[in-house]
Amino acid sequence: MGRIKKNFFLLIILLLAVVVVEGIARIILANAYNRNFDASLIQPNKYNHSDGLKPNRSGIVWGKNFSTDQYGGRNTGTSAKARKRKFLFIGDSVTEGVGVEDEQTFSSIAAKQLPEFDVVNLSLIGYSTQDYVNVLSAVLSSDSAIELVNLFYCLNDVYAGAANAELPVMAKQNFWATCSHWLQENISIYKLLKLWYFRNADNYYRYDASFYESSSPYFQKAMQQLSVCDSLCKEKNIFFNVILLPYRSQLGNTYDTATTPQKFVRTYFEQHEISYNDALDFFREEENPAALYLFADEIHLSEKGHQKMASFLVE
Repeated sequence: MGRIKKNFFLLIILLLAVVVVEGIARIILANAYNRNFDASLIQPNKYNHSDGLKPNRSGIVWGKNFSTDQYGGRNTGTSAKARKRKFLFIGDSVTEGVGVEDEQTFSSIAAKQLPEFDVVNLSLIGYSTQDYVNVLSAVLSSDSAIELVNLFYCLNDVYAGAANAELPVMAKQNFWATCSHWLQENISIYKLLKLWYFRNADNYYRYDASFYESSSPYFQKAMQQLSVCDSLCKEKNIFFNVILLPYRSQLGNTYDTATTPQKFVRTYFEQHEISYNDALDFFREEENPAALYLFADEIHLSEKGHQKMASFLVE
């Protein structure tokens, strides 16, 4: 009986330890890897068939304060002055600035450094090239004050508008993959350990890079839609420029910048006379590239990363 009681006591201690560690893991994830998005901020089909943000709203996105201006863009802190000249920023969640406070986004920093413009950031999580066409079609037809447009292109924009069933499978779909997915959704300890272990992996980048071939229908469609964006701006005599955003994995010494997916995009732009800037080399100058991105994230910028991008924009 003594041994049974002892084993039972140890089991209770072990269970309590697991509960405590699980609680700590949840707290860490809530602060370092919070991916919750306040759906009340979304206005369905605001720009043709693309959703947008509701104007003058506030909420919590990825654990950070998030507010919108009177245009329904991420608040840059300057739009309330309603200057006549507007500089439009458009992109996906990277440009929207999820994971950092309003004033820490590169759009907000740039707005303060460009006092002659009303910087409007109409980016939204999940946007891709078709959404950019929809947003520009709607906004340019109703707002004559826009003089400049910066479109921030993330490599995953090349397929983001496609149905999941159309895409190649990134990971093996088997019993172990199903178990891993369940554990990630329900056990914070497992999720945190996996994120930490794979925090420097380049699987996500390699998957996205595989779509960059001249013959790829995804690549061709994405580039054609960017050409439409360029044409929409040229019709209104608005300067249109595309900023190519780098992935974290590209900032090490593993990859040759001359053979990156951006090369295919640059070649297309040069052939079709679309203005662009590639931020890859500028980001590679950073001594600690990982510090430019959120924890275990390949694309979303940290506060330091937003400062780096703002410096790139105004240099």
